[in-house]
Amino acid sequence: MPAPMRSPAVRGSAKSDRRGTESRVVDYGTLPDHVGYLLRLAQLRVWEDFYGRMGETGVSPALFSALMLVRSNPGIQQSRLGEALGVARSGAMTMTDRLERLGLVERRADPHDRRAYGLFLTADGERRMAEFVGRVQQHDRLINQVLSPDEHRTLMQLLHKFVAAPTPIVEERRAQASAGLSDLDGDPVASRTKRTVSAGRRAS
Repeated sequence: MPAPMRSPAVRGSAKSDRRGTESRVVDYGTLPDHVGYLLRLAQLRVWEDFYGRMGETGVSPALFSALMLVRSNPGIQQSRLGEALGVARSGAMTMTDRLERLGLVERRADPHDRRAYGLFLTADGERRMAEFVGRVQQHDRLINQVLSPDEHRTLMQLLHKFVAAPTPIVEERRAQASAGLSDLDGDPVASRTKRTVSAGRRAS
């Protein structure tokens, strides 16, 4: 499993190389003022700690999320898992295949529909989830030490509000489609964004 990228500094500073010459300061322009850029840096910081605690298990943040959903929804179908995680069908299949190879999840035929398969934790998956949850909870506590309890509550409230809100470009294209100016469902980017937004609403 590849190691996560290290987070760059929000503001660059001058450093000396091995020859003793000062390297140029990196100018980040307006990047530190953009929500997306700061969210990406925050994600990298979180992932660095997550992989440090979970790396040898082979379980990534995405796989842990999938495991949690399978444990909480025994028999969930792969397509439904992908929708809940906001990933494409191929992505859900890749995650399921990976979890099967790790011996944590198994597919079982749906007794009511032989063409469909439900996902269940294996006995080893059930046992190891207690370990995984403990590690991730410790990771969560430590990564949030920089925040006071009130700051953490505020951050969580704002993040839930942020991910539940409709994406402006999707709303604009939906309005255009209603006016007959564009085809939202025919736009692969807009359609994918719409699915992700819907998944975010259900998860919040």
